Amino acid sequence: MRKFFTMMAALMMLSLNASAADDNEATIRASLSALNARVPILSVKASAFPDLYEVKLASGELLYTNATGSHFVVGEVYRVESNGGLVNLTEEDKKIGRIEQLETINREDMIIFPASGEKKAHVTVYTDVDCFYCRKLHKEMEAITEQGIEVRYLAFPRAGAGSKAHQTMESIWCAAEDQRSELMTQAKQGIEIPVNVCGNSPVMAQYQLGQQMGVNGTPALVLEDGTLVPGYVPAPQLAKMLNVTQ
Repeated sequence: MRKFFTMMAALMMLSLNASAADDNEATIRASLSALNARVPILSVKASAFPDLYEVKLASGELLYTNATGSHFVVGEVYRVESNGGLVNLTEEDKKIGRIEQLETINREDMIIFPASGEKKAHVTVYTDVDCFYCRKLHKEMEAITEQGIEVRYLAFPRAGAGSKAHQTMESIWCAAEDQRSELMTQAKQGIEIPVNVCGNSPVMAQYQLGQQMGVNGTPALVLEDGTLVPGYVPAPQLAKMLNVTQ
């Protein structure tokens, strides 16, 4: 009988905690929406920082607020480890978010350079066909794939909609799937490619997703664990980042 009452008490506490969490979320959403209803709130959850809630906005930003939403901060939260080290909790959450965002992209909407032989790892690269360091990275494609790394290209025309790079990338993504890799290589060699037009190009959707993920330049590499690495990374260094050994 005592076990039964203990179990019931535990269930009641869980129910009360869940109810309190739901109430806090509703209060926080109402408070922040009143501040600026034009920025949609994607999620509200208790953070690893005691008594703070993490609010994720549709823009990709993270806020931290109290239980009523009356006060909030924009910035990064760290945890002090027992050895004196620091863990960036904000970045850890962003890494999880990037992985989830990339999982929403269909594989056929990526331009993929497969690993040679056994695939040991993959890297997602936001790229622009005209950027110098994007072209420099592409020249190392064989050296990268030979180490068992699959490269997944996503579009990020830095100059935005209507730019020359945007139009070129539209032509690449609108081509037949088995032609896109070769067209990407040609474009990065400065070769003019045929104009292709389609109504379902993912180029600008990928560009916008990149902005939400914190991409502001190219190349931008997203590692398997969600880490965002801005800029060019030589093939040997990339292999080390991905824990790939030959």
